Amino acid sequence: MKCQNCNKHEGTIKWVGEGSTMDFIHGNYEQWCECCALKTQILHAKQIMKNLPKLERKLLRSKCK
Repeated sequence: MKCQNCNKHEGTIKWVGEGSTMDFIHGNYEQWCECCALKTQILHAKQIMKNLPKLERKLLRSKCK
């Protein structure tokens, strides 16, 4: 089966995206290729990392020591 995201490579990964474990169990996923899965994971990680400095500053100002 071709990747349901790019339709270029073979879909070898069951991709749930923003879904849950229950979605996966009930078959609510798409077949993605490794390229699409990695690109999406990297983009997500970069977006999260943008917030890291702000979160660290907030922690320093908090009562959590």
